[in-house]
Amino acid sequence: MEIHCRDCSYHIVAEIGQREEWGEFPSMLTYGLEQYRTALPFLFVPPYQEPLISRAHIDDQNRAMLIKNYHAHIDAIEGGWVPHQYDLFQCPCCDTISTRFWCALFITSAIIEPIHRCERDETVLHRISIDDLHHAKCPECRHQSLYVRND
Repeated sequence: MEIHCRDCSYHIVAEIGQREEWGEFPSMLTYGLEQYRTALPFLFVPPYQEPLISRAHIDDQNRAMLIKNYHAHIDAIEGGWVPHQYDLFQCPCCDTISTRFWCALFITSAIIEPIHRCERDETVLHRISIDDLHHAKCPECRHQSLYVRND
């Protein structure tokens, strides 16, 4: 999917949704192996190896937090179902748009989600919907003129 600005030359190729090769949650946070249910070492992903969902989409701290909380609350997660996908995020300070991994662990006392930070200024990123993209500011010209180009 390509996002463009009507008022300037800004464009970005973004990916949203799920990939077929991911399998069950949280296997995509490691190497796609289903042994995550019993293998605590999969909390650790060596820095020289890239998991299925790359570090560009979720950092190791969020990755470990999600796997740890999944194991800690596996019986409390409603139906064992965890929504997960690539989504668009935007920095409220510099307006940078990026694709990041999003998921939600629904437990009785809370909803646990990854917290993504801007690579430029460390501000917490906000998740944005494709349907609301026209309300988001362009990172270059700061106009609300973004759209999805379908070729």
